[in-house]
Amino acid sequence: QINCLRFQMGRRSSPSPAAPERKSRRRRSSSKGGSAPTTRRPRSPSPSPRRPSSPSRKQPKGSKGVPDKGPSHGFAGLLAALTLFCFTFQNVQTPKQSTPSTTTTTSSSVYMMGLFYASLALLGNASVSAFRKLLSQHDVGSAQQVGIACLIQGIVAVGHCFVSGQIPLHPTSRMPILPDTRFWVFAGGASALLSVVKMLETKALAESDISLCTPFLSFDPVMQFVVGVVFMPLTCSAVGLGCEDASNAYPLHHLSALACVAVGAFQLGSAGGGAGAAAKAAKTRYWGPLPVGSWYILCNCVIYGFTSRMDRVAIASSSKEVYYSYGRLLMAGTALTSAFTSGGLQWAHVQKLFRPSCLVLLACICASDAVYQLSQYQAMSRISPVYVTAIKRGGGILVSSVMGVVVFRESLVGRVMPIATIVFGVIFLCL
Repeated sequence: QINCLRFQMGRRSSPSPAAPERKSRRRRSSSKGGSAPTTRRPRSPSPSPRRPSSPSRKQPKGSKGVPDKGPSHGFAGLLAALTLFCFTFQNVQTPKQSTPSTTTTTSSSVYMMGLFYASLALLGNASVSAFRKLLSQHDVGSAQQVGIACLIQGIVAVGHCFVSGQIPLHPTSRMPILPDTRFWVFAGGASALLSVVKMLETKALAESDISLCTPFLSFDPVMQFVVGVVFMPLTCSAVGLGCEDASNAYPLHHLSALACVAVGAFQLGSAGGGAGAAAKAAKTRYWGPLPVGSWYILCNCVIYGFTSRMDRVAIASSSKEVYYSYGRLLMAGTALTSAFTSGGLQWAHVQKLFRPSCLVLLACICASDAVYQLSQYQAMSRISPVYVTAIKRGGGILVSSVMGVVVFRESLVGRVMPIATIVFGVIFLCL
């Protein structure tokens, strides 16, 4: 029994014949790149807390990730409500006459004709801006296209005035009888300022999108009002300029409507452009919060406040057609002189205008600018420059924005509400 127990115990302690074979298999598998199975650590039942997102990663307000700039839509709505309240309160306090007089009927007809010519002016101005932007894409400088276009308009207009007899000839010397000195002083000053305006406008359209530049033209009626209230009483006593504006009184709803136009224009100029806004913003130069082209347009609005009054004085000394003829020639001389002194009037620059496409665009600029200027002169002689520019600029924003989308493939994302604010202000400026 003891021997049997020893035999059994020795059998258990001795390794089985399959053990060496299993060990050799494990060695062969480890030599081939295999790894021994490792035990995995169990996951903790409580998940690790997530890091809070930084405020800089949050989506900014605005359209399509473009932050809002300037006054909010709520502020524009508040101004619109204030305008409506002032207009309603004024109509309740001053009821209309039951039987309108002849003077009232005549003034209303004159006012409607002024609105008609102002509408023609806005169509002509929007067309000129679009054609100038197209011509600037052909590498034609601003001074060259403004100077040559004004020279063509002036020559054609002077020929028309000679044929129609608006420029009379002296009976003995057969020389044209020129207007008086007062005409030349104000006509020359207005033409010099308008040449600067045209060059700045062309540079603005070359710098930025047309839908970012032309909205700031809606500040034109605001500047017309500011210049008429602040500067015209001083110029009236000094040189006799703007005396008709010194005695004008503006109702309260017109002031709030002007604020609506200004706020809407600022919102429209700083609105986001949708999916392609980041790519366009990278290509557009900025001075502070606004593009460079927008600052050029704001400078033009200040200049327009003075040139409109100078136009009225010069037209009173002659006629609208004569003033347009001489004014175009004066503006052409100013623009071409500045181009010559800066070295931009060489043959290499001028011959670009002889391309067929450039000639067609130049003819369209001349025709559109003639419609714009003559219609504006007709409107200025009937109604106040504040109302003329408000209608022209407010309607021109709509035309320019639609033209920018259709012709230049620009976006209207985030610009519908500002356009509605501007149109609201322009409507109440005319009531």
